[in-house]
Amino acid sequence: MIQIKNFFLLFLLFTQTVIYSDSFSFFPKGELEKRILWVQDRFDFVHEPAFTDLFILQDVRLDPATPRRFQEFSGDISGRFLEAISVEPRGEYHKIWADRIAHEIIKYQREDGRFGEPELEFTKDKIGREHMALLWGNGRLLVGLTSYYQVKKDPAILETCKKMGDFFIKIFDECSQPEVIQRLVHQAANGFICFTQWSEGLELLARISGESKYRETALKMEPLLQPPLKQHSHGYITTLRGDMLIWETTRDANILDRNEKRFNQLVDEGWIQVNGGIAEYFDKTYPRDEGCSEADFLRWCLQLWRATDNEKYLEYAERNLFNSLFPNQFETGDFGHHTFDNWGYVSAPGPGRAWWCCTMHGLRALHDVKQYVITNPAPTKTQINMFLSGEYHTDNLALRTYRIGRQGGNLEYQIHWLIAPENEWTLVLRYPTWAETLEVIINDKSELINSDSGAVSVKRVWAEGDKVTLKIYPKVKLLNADAKEITLDQLSNPQKITLFIGPWLMGINAIENPMFHGEPYADNIILLPKTLTELRQKIHFEDEIRNPLQSGPRITLPYRHSGFSELCKVTLTPVSERSNNIEVTYSFNWLGKVE
Repeated sequence: MIQIKNFFLLFLLFTQTVIYSDSFSFFPKGELEKRILWVQDRFDFVHEPAFTDLFILQDVRLDPATPRRFQEFSGDISGRFLEAISVEPRGEYHKIWADRIAHEIIKYQREDGRFGEPELEFTKDKIGREHMALLWGNGRLLVGLTSYYQVKKDPAILETCKKMGDFFIKIFDECSQPEVIQRLVHQAANGFICFTQWSEGLELLARISGESKYRETALKMEPLLQPPLKQHSHGYITTLRGDMLIWETTRDANILDRNEKRFNQLVDEGWIQVNGGIAEYFDKTYPRDEGCSEADFLRWCLQLWRATDNEKYLEYAERNLFNSLFPNQFETGDFGHHTFDNWGYVSAPGPGRAWWCCTMHGLRALHDVKQYVITNPAPTKTQINMFLSGEYHTDNLALRTYRIGRQGGNLEYQIHWLIAPENEWTLVLRYPTWAETLEVIINDKSELINSDSGAVSVKRVWAEGDKVTLKIYPKVKLLNADAKEITLDQLSNPQKITLFIGPWLMGINAIENPMFHGEPYADNIILLPKTLTELRQKIHFEDEIRNPLQSGPRITLPYRHSGFSELCKVTLTPVSERSNNIEVTYSFNWLGKVE
């Protein structure tokens, strides 16, 4: 039974008709809305541990009577929580909560500007893991406070942030000494990335304060960033996200160039996994992901796409969203840690529902996704970038979008004009590389069938009630054990394969297919049709509005179970559906052959 913390919350939840901040023009429906609400339910309803003020603020209060995990990362939870409910509030209740948390936080700032243990000395001979923990938490807290300030413009918050920035500038030289950096090599979440990740908060502070000294310090972070090997991926990519924030302000071509080089390095060295995610550590043997890292990589890809207009970054972001961040979310609404083996996700004792970081950071990434689904790249142009359901509003137009399921291997995406501009307007429709063909239908009349990826532009005077339907035939893509694309005729003998239908990575869920993972199953062989046409005919899509967490493709295929004499059937579904159930095995690599 769900319990509500207090009657005031109950009243506010049921009297709010709009759950998103007024400043945003895209109001998601379907899967994105469901996942945002899922996290907000996690905040608002009693679970264990509950997000009470006492729990949130312990990393700045440091009350010995109420200890909790990771409180030495001073400001980590309190900062992330404040950031999340500041940028993605659930009505007035979260706005009031943010006010209360922010003004309680600033009571605990130390005289030198830090939060946390006052006795730690930041000299090059003493700086170690415990100093990095404090800096990590303070960096996350600075981001939370600056995010809150951008909403409320409270002078007391700005003063607190400036004191934090000045503290960091004061200790910069001691912390950045080569001997300190070397001492912190391979120290995981307590490594030097705890220092460099201040690039994000310092740039945000420079923006709200108008003082360039904070940006000048932030600019020094990326050159100090060590190669990814054995580093904590969350801190590594957060540093780069901060660097891209500086680019957004300065438009310095060198900053963009170094970020693209860092991105290419991750691709070339194989750090990006088949599901579009990144492991918790840059270590090929490490078997666990982290929701924060998935969220960071998604956000960084979106920044790079906005900066370059290069479609590859948007496709990396989309692959991560559908197959890494979405399935990272637990049935409780939390984000966190999942364990992998050679076949995919595997169940583990004590699943890492990371209420201490990933739950908030995952919501923060979903907020960013809202900003990119539909954009206005020019004064008389609207662009559809991601095929997610929702409503989009500007001063002179309003659109409603739906992703609709179909049998036979295609999906439909409908765009309804609720309010149309009076003048001629261009609607730009993304044509992703994962689409085989794209048909554009306007008011039930086919206008264009295209098979060249890129974008399709439709320029006309639109009217209220106009309907644009995109009929998208997604590509069916098979990858071998080396993540190289192969064709069906290469599967005359069984081999390890991975299946993508459009952007969706397909997997086998032990809840829906309990016998597939029954012992012995390592040698199970899924039997594929001889042609892609036959394979596509077996694909079915559900409507996103009606089934928000089961709206991707589904396909049922025969398989031969190791040790069984007769053929069986198994249903493959998007790995994002992992969120629907408790932690179970969900294989997305398996043996396959053409029957």
